Amino acid sequence: MTTIRRLPLRRFAGPALLAVLPTVFATVFATVAHASAKVSIMPPEIDFGRLEQNEARTASLVVRNDGDMVLDIINVESTCGCTVAKPGRNSLSPGESTTIEVTFSSKDFQGPQHKLVTIQTNDPVRTIIEIPILAEVHAPLAVLPVDKAVTFGRVPLGQGAEQVVEFSTPDLPTLSIEVIKTRADLFTIDVTPGATANAKRATIRLRKDAPTGQIRELVTFHTNVPQRSQIDISVSGAVLAPVVLLPEEVNFRYAAPNTKMTRRFILRPQSGAVVNVKEATIDLPGFKVTSITRNADSGETTIEVEGLPLATGDPAAIAAKGRFNGTLLVRTDSKSAPELKAAVKYMLKM
Repeated sequence: MTTIRRLPLRRFAGPALLAVLPTVFATVFATVAHASAKVSIMPPEIDFGRLEQNEARTASLVVRNDGDMVLDIINVESTCGCTVAKPGRNSLSPGESTTIEVTFSSKDFQGPQHKLVTIQTNDPVRTIIEIPILAEVHAPLAVLPVDKAVTFGRVPLGQGAEQVVEFSTPDLPTLSIEVIKTRADLFTIDVTPGATANAKRATIRLRKDAPTGQIRELVTFHTNVPQRSQIDISVSGAVLAPVVLLPEEVNFRYAAPNTKMTRRFILRPQSGAVVNVKEATIDLPGFKVTSITRNADSGETTIEVEGLPLATGDPAAIAAKGRFNGTLLVRTDSKSAPELKAAVKYMLKM
């Protein structure tokens, strides 16, 4: 059996050493505890000053490690209008530095611009650093809204709507604007003076007799500003029919033989309209309309269809190569929407 002897401490350390040990340990632990990376970035912001539209300028950020541990640059991102090159180095030893190139493209911006470059590091105090990017973009023709797009939203049939686009130029004493391209069946456009001689207002009105459906159009204006002689304004929206048939399309995909397929369609009036179904038919082989039921409280009408897929050996199935496309046709008493249609499809594994 081994015997372990406890030796007296005085044989290895004198009273003086015992006295300083707590101080030594405290210093070591404090040094370890406070050792960390410390990021420094210069300049704290970038101001590109005045730019013309579609001009690009580049500046550099210097990232330095003022700490006593390795600094890791984890990620660099920027908001719209700025691009950043990868830093020359992603890891910096104490005292080392690297650069990040920041390029600002003015595109078709106008007026004061405020962007951000965001740098993420392992600095425990400054994990995320945001560097403001400033610029003043001179626009020979300023347009509001700045994205050159207006929308009417969802407009009930026969109601109409309007949106205003404002133009101004700081470079000419007067501004001339005229419409050179539009959809006359959808819009009327009036150009009127703005608050000053070098400003104009264009009121785009959706006609009350505009047909139902989605609107995605461009209205083109001609100006007397040499750098911007032509401006396109995007116009969007939707004119709602007094009643809609939902869903607009049903695809049963691959139908199993001798398996009944059913589907429910809803005829939904809009804006309190009263619409009655006069007739509903479906021309998809093997399908029929089984019921038409109107809910007096909601005004909605439910149309149910059902059917069996044709057999794969049926001559019609062979001729169609197993792909069937049909239409549910609903006739109503609405003068503006006398017929509504929904596509119905299915396929056979031949």
